[in-house]
Amino acid sequence: MGESGVTVDSSKVILSIKNLVKTYPNGVQALKGVSFDVREGEFLVIIGLSGSGKSTLLRCLNRLHDPTSGSILFDHGKEDIAQVKGAGVRRIRQQIGMIFQHFNLVPRFSVLKNVLLGRLAYTPIWKSLLGWFSEADRKKAIEHLSLVGIAEKAHLRADNLSGGQQQRVAIARVLSQNPKIILADEPVASLDPATCHTVMEYLKKVNEELKITIVCNLHFLSLVRQYATRVIALKEGEIIYEGSPQDIDEQWFARIYGEGAKEVHVN
Repeated sequence: MGESGVTVDSSKVILSIKNLVKTYPNGVQALKGVSFDVREGEFLVIIGLSGSGKSTLLRCLNRLHDPTSGSILFDHGKEDIAQVKGAGVRRIRQQIGMIFQHFNLVPRFSVLKNVLLGRLAYTPIWKSLLGWFSEADRKKAIEHLSLVGIAEKAHLRADNLSGGQQQRVAIARVLSQNPKIILADEPVASLDPATCHTVMEYLKKVNEELKITIVCNLHFLSLVRQYATRVIALKEGEIIYEGSPQDIDEQWFARIYGEGAKEVHVN
């Protein structure tokens, strides 16, 4: 817990990270004993400089990266994600969805088919290869596209969309997984300021209306203050702050980002 730590109601903890360490084969220690809890329904934002361990942390949480040591207790402590192997990893990824900075869509596929790819874990491989998704899946995909305001683009190729529209498709795709948690790794880093807010508003909508817990990496503190319910700051693989985004004053900003750093506002 950071110096501005907060007390967490254990009955509402959906994810509990304890002493998480990640050391890469080249010897770089990206995470150095990170511990914190994630409560059901919150919009938790991770901040810090590039190289602070933010992306490594998210990738460990859904096992895109294997932790070196420590535990990641999921679903109120029922399972340790760090110990899951084989088919269990795929099952975990059904429940912990991921949104990436560069969208990770299939450019030549339609918007609708990209969203349906979120159902792959629930669909026999031979059916998915032939594009045989159920009518129920298709109906739900359209509902998710409507939620992010882009249903009218369902039959366009994904590469015909703007960056912000593609990221909204990525949000609809991850909703098709029916996840308990969504991890968003710098979801607006490649977007212009106006589009940043559009995408963040839809993530907020998913969080508030669908009650899905979100853990999101962000660069801009102005966005953090507007959308986060709680914030954690990483520096060189360690937590140095945990608390309200509104409590990050100039002194904390300097500790997190370095002396002489200036805050950039996304209007």
